[in-house]
Amino acid sequence: MEEKLVKAEIVKEVESEKRADGVEQQKAEVVEQVPAPGTLSFAFLVHEQTKATLRTSRTLIILRGLPGSGKSLLARAIADSYQGLCTVCCADDHGVKPESPEASAEGYKAFDDAVVACCSVGTSAQVIVVDDTNHTHDQLARLGEVAEQHRLVAMFLEPRTEWSRDLPQLAKKTQRGLQEAQIQAMKVPLEETSLPLFFGWFLLPSIQDKVRCTSLDFLKTLDTLEAFKKHLPDFTVEAEKEVDLEQYFQANALHCTTKFCDYGKAEGAKEYADKPFHQLSRWLVSYNPAAVKELYGSVFELSLSALFVTPRTVGARVSLSEDQLTLWPADAEKEVVSVVPAATTLPAGSRAHITLGCAEGVEQLQTGIDLLEILALQQAGQEGELVEEMELGSLSYYGKGRWLLSLREPISAQACFSSLYGPKKADAKKDGDKKKKQKCTIL
Repeated sequence: MEEKLVKAEIVKEVESEKRADGVEQQKAEVVEQVPAPGTLSFAFLVHEQTKATLRTSRTLIILRGLPGSGKSLLARAIADSYQGLCTVCCADDHGVKPESPEASAEGYKAFDDAVVACCSVGTSAQVIVVDDTNHTHDQLARLGEVAEQHRLVAMFLEPRTEWSRDLPQLAKKTQRGLQEAQIQAMKVPLEETSLPLFFGWFLLPSIQDKVRCTSLDFLKTLDTLEAFKKHLPDFTVEAEKEVDLEQYFQANALHCTTKFCDYGKAEGAKEYADKPFHQLSRWLVSYNPAAVKELYGSVFELSLSALFVTPRTVGARVSLSEDQLTLWPADAEKEVVSVVPAATTLPAGSRAHITLGCAEGVEQLQTGIDLLEILALQQAGQEGELVEEMELGSLSYYGKGRWLLSLREPISAQACFSSLYGPKKADAKKDGDKKKKQKCTIL
């Protein structure tokens, strides 16, 4: 009898310990679901103006990070913030195993199809979240391509959890049962793509249409002016041949580059990504001292103050505000001093521009150089030859085929501070001729 009582007491103690362990586990799970301070301090979750704008625009938010790093937690926070306007595409729903890409070929194909379907015109979602590791260059380039094809602004985000790169912690937190070595294999390419091809302000789709159409209207008018025809040899060696400026330039996705990083290979790329705030800003949303990380995903109002045309490029000058200069590299103008010696004496932000088009064989880098050459002439006291007062503003000629239209009313252009991951150089060359020219109705 005594022996039975002892056994009964032992059973009670064991059951009590199990219940206690269960309670502790539940508490741990609850704590796990509560984000640590700063974990969700992303601009598009905190800035009311940015949130209001993104609710009426279309955005592709691409989450990237190692298994267990907190991507799904971030995806839920985005879905909650944009309730009724957000769709989350999760790789797990399609059987994707990022640690075994070859075995997940069919899953990746189904996942890609699902993302494309969500991005297609006609879907109700304004914010589309892609929840996957996205740790390789090819994945990031593909998603950037999807965003451009379907006219969405893309953001590339990693969770800000303290353990996002901590292998032992990740191995414990991931539900995939992965070993540290498996996670390490994904960490290498993830870190190689920590920095994008470039950072910049990407014009929202509706604003792109407005700016592109305004520029085409300007080009059509310029093409008919006798003063332009007089300087036609600047654009073609065949003096008798007419130039159709609308066809002369090839349109690209509209953005204002702040820093070309080349995935961390460009000089000063890492320093730019860690660029600190010079002063307390009204944009500050957390204790993150890095301006680029702090303001990533924010919507700004850019001021386009002039349009310019040269034999090489057509572009829009962007006049940056004090807040916007926070994101402008200190050496941006000096980078091209070998081509434009006077660039060192021009104010910070002088090179800020949007490339509206380039002549065949001309790289977009040339647009900023063309703008600096015009500004250098102005600084030297050469105001240019005033050719005509147009509806949009004053048109001046600066020689060598350089035309500047100073806008009477600057164009206000909403743009999202984000980044771009392009195809690898070999792939980019192959795809260069595949893009079709967009049609535009002159407003």
